[in-house]
Amino acid sequence: MTSGAHRTIPLEEIEALHEVYSCPLEVLSVHYNLVLAKASFECSKRIVERSAFVKEVGKVCAVCDEVACDWFEDCSFERLRFRKLGGLTPPRTRAFPTVPGAGEAIATAVEGFLIISKERALRRLGRSPKGPFFSPGSMDPLLARAMVNLSRVRPGERFLDPFCGTGVIAQEAWRVGALSFCADLDPSMVYGSRINAQHVGAEAEHVLQDSAQMPFRRSSFSAIATDPPYGRSVLSLGHSAEELLLEFLQEARRVLKAGSWVVFAASTSINAEEMIKRAFLKLNKCHTMRVHRSLARYVCTAYTGR
Repeated sequence: MTSGAHRTIPLEEIEALHEVYSCPLEVLSVHYNLVLAKASFECSKRIVERSAFVKEVGKVCAVCDEVACDWFEDCSFERLRFRKLGGLTPPRTRAFPTVPGAGEAIATAVEGFLIISKERALRRLGRSPKGPFFSPGSMDPLLARAMVNLSRVRPGERFLDPFCGTGVIAQEAWRVGALSFCADLDPSMVYGSRINAQHVGAEAEHVLQDSAQMPFRRSSFSAIATDPPYGRSVLSLGHSAEELLLEFLQEARRVLKAGSWVVFAASTSINAEEMIKRAFLKLNKCHTMRVHRSLARYVCTAYTGR
């Protein structure tokens, strides 16, 4: 079950985190914010602990319509709690036998079916605390966590945010166990992100750099996630948004290890897919996200060849 905060990002986050933990996954169907899949329940429970947009996982033991139920395994329960998705009324089903002391099961109504599940694992991730240094346009910590997860970074691997700003994305990478590098061209941002990291106890390397000429060796990092500037802030640097994005992606390809991922946000006015192609990266997906009434942006995922 996902939070419903976005239509497509949560599904890729699920896929990405199963890759991180080397867990087999076969997505069967998607219904609103309910994803049905074949996967290891024990492995998927680890996904919830790290995810931004996955609220819970559970073992499906039956799927019912108004006529009958298909039972996949024993699913005895003392109480059956109903909930519905998408404003749909649960189908009328016959009474289910109960077993005293067997605990509670959940019956989720979606698209005319009841999906009965038990043994749930719930997300306990709250919003990360904010530091004292603030800048307009700072990224929401939950979206930052999602972008870190989309980068497929594993605990102990080196992670880079080359436009780190206040350091939100780099802090989320540290929280999942990565060795985090927070870099920016603006000295005030490097200073401010260090202050924020110290405020929450995060460990990260803070680097003053130009994203078009990164001071790192080839194949230095396992993952990159970042939110490059666009609009007036780009023009003040003497770049067009397209030039800045292309130069960054070319450098990202150089400093990333083979088979690694880069995740970035970009204005929908930019042909992000073309920039990815010109940087000789492989596009996975570009998700469209509404920022407010007059502004939308992409969150794109791409990877290097092996």
